Amino acid sequence: MKITEYQRSLPDGRAVELAELQRQGILSSADIDFMSAHSVVYKPHRTSDYHATDMLYMPLKEGGCVFTGPSARMPIKRRIQLREFQTVVQNFLRIPRPDDELLLHIEFAENDGLAVSPECIIFLFGSDCWRERLPSIRSVGAEFGFAPLQDGVVQNRHILSFRIPRDADRTSAAVVALLSRGCGLTDESEVCYAGGALDESE
Repeated sequence: MKITEYQRSLPDGRAVELAELQRQGILSSADIDFMSAHSVVYKPHRTSDYHATDMLYMPLKEGGCVFTGPSARMPIKRRIQLREFQTVVQNFLRIPRPDDELLLHIEFAENDGLAVSPECIIFLFGSDCWRERLPSIRSVGAEFGFAPLQDGVVQNRHILSFRIPRDADRTSAAVVALLSRGCGLTDESEVCYAGGALDESE
């Protein structure tokens, strides 16, 4: 990606504003026109930011979005039993970081998982066996008063997302309920999770 190549030519891989990319000729007028015509949002990031993959964000006509950015280091994968996971979610959501840096990933399989942020819970299922859990997940979400924000197939994966109130206690309880009664995990099930903000807070 042209933006990343330019950043890597700089001594510190710093975040670069859109105006500088235009001034230096990194982005052409055609690039800017494309971004404007397709409502592409540019968010400056350092190349080292673990959350830099949303540097460019473009909404899709059929719903959902695509985003891309430089590949930074992968967050450390951690494991814990579900019975202890609620505290993990609570503490994560209370880390003093900007909202766009607070994204907790929960991995079920290579193409299946869950993401939790301060105002959203997102399920992404590529496998048929996990898609079979969608009715149960919707039902549990409804119990917490969560209405689906997005519920459909995008790029061969079913995305089910809920907009949620900013409440770490309620969100953490909902996540555990969604994992247990929605996804079929037990108290002894091992949850594989990762979050860049966890790594930086240690």
